[in-house]
Amino acid sequence: MDIVMEGPSQAAGDAALRWSIVKTDCGTVVEFAGEIDENADFSTLKRELRGDVEFQLAGITRVNSCGVREWVNFVRNLPHVTSLLFAKCSPAVVTQLNAIYNFRGPARIGSLLAPYVCESCAIEECKVIDVHPRFPRASMVVPAFNCQHCGGPMEFDDLPERYLCFLKEA
Repeated sequence: MDIVMEGPSQAAGDAALRWSIVKTDCGTVVEFAGEIDENADFSTLKRELRGDVEFQLAGITRVNSCGVREWVNFVRNLPHVTSLLFAKCSPAVVTQLNAIYNFRGPARIGSLLAPYVCESCAIEECKVIDVHPRFPRASMVVPAFNCQHCGGPMEFDDLPERYLCFLKEA
């Protein structure tokens, strides 16, 4: 496993989009963090992507309208990528998947982060939900989780049919 490169910050501060690329025997994994906005420049990253690619999107905190345009242009034009998988899609990414039809481009969705809350502890956290081809899209049932602090049940902190709406089209 080799770290090939880390993406440059285009703006000052922790919010700037950054990425790291790890090449493995199974393909390339790109872990993103920060905001996708008008400063996003994917040209350097695009040249590094070949074969099977997985985008880890848990660290994306915000996507603005200019960022949507940059992202859509990026994912629809990856000529050397044979398969693209989005993993651990953050709530900010899920919002865009629901709002922008071609936000995922040719990608399959492997997993997403879903907001849960424990009412007893007042703890909010995102849980990873794997998306399988047989995910119950019609009923939009979300998995149950127990709080790691008190052991009580956690509640899904959104409307499943709204949060998971993009899966109907996947």
